Amino acid sequence: MLSEVKLVTLGVSDLDRALSFYREALGYQLHERGEISPQLASLWRFDPALHGRWAVIGADGSGLGRIRLLAFDTPGQRLWNADNLYNGSGYYALNFRCRDALATMQAVTAAGGSSAHEPSYWEVSEQVAVRDSINDDPDGIRLDVFSYERGGELRGALETEVSVVQTIAIATRNIARSVAFYQALGFETLFDRVLDFPELQELLGTDRPVRIHNVNLIKDGHIVPGRVEMFAYLDMEHLAEAPLRDAAVPPNIGILSASLHSAALESELAAVLALGGQLIARERLELPGVGLCDVASVFGPDGEQLELYQPL
Repeated sequence: MLSEVKLVTLGVSDLDRALSFYREALGYQLHERGEISPQLASLWRFDPALHGRWAVIGADGSGLGRIRLLAFDTPGQRLWNADNLYNGSGYYALNFRCRDALATMQAVTAAGGSSAHEPSYWEVSEQVAVRDSINDDPDGIRLDVFSYERGGELRGALETEVSVVQTIAIATRNIARSVAFYQALGFETLFDRVLDFPELQELLGTDRPVRIHNVNLIKDGHIVPGRVEMFAYLDMEHLAEAPLRDAAVPPNIGILSASLHSAALESELAAVLALGGQLIARERLELPGVGLCDVASVFGPDGEQLELYQPL
């Protein structure tokens, strides 16, 4: 059906500052930029009276795992905070592979981001072990950077110091529901584990010891970038789910959407809706960073917004 995640959209407070940060911290380069058209308002769920700018950046020229930045004259509120940390649902973090997690963490902080601690070591599986660091960009958008201690050859060569976007992480209170939805879109389980090790609290920056159920899904079993990852905090059944759906709109600050390429939007959109997706809008227009497209925006099972596009 649909592709892996080709593009992720971030709401930021200052476009120029964000461009500078991602260039200095991750080595991402500017590909395109422009003014945000009011025609995008229904797809992206913003007031067409607002004025804003966009830019698309990437680690390389492959067209994989790119980032679209949106900034409006009147920035909004951050999506994640202490009140929804444990029961919020929706896009939570972006994940990047790098040559050296410590060096990348240091570059993040030098460029104006933040990190609570140096990279932690953990064993993903018997074959794979990583150094992993949770960081924030200047707007508090969570960036998970990791380097392989063991098993990197299983994912192929790394052509840049920091990779294209490897994974978009989704917080959920119903992991089985979320996994089933993306599996139906052609994603396959890469690993499925309950994480419960002493360094986990430090790694995630939580204010208490935690256990999480973590599932990483890869497209068609072999497309390494553009994966989706679900995680759910365990032992917190008393907390009701709090979707970020209504808050994850411009000009608010955070991860707003994930974009998937479609070869046959009419049929693939029908399939997504049959799986429980909810249509937001459909338009034919110039899609920033892509070009003239037939585009549909839909809600996924955790209220996360998916942008499905077919170039024309």
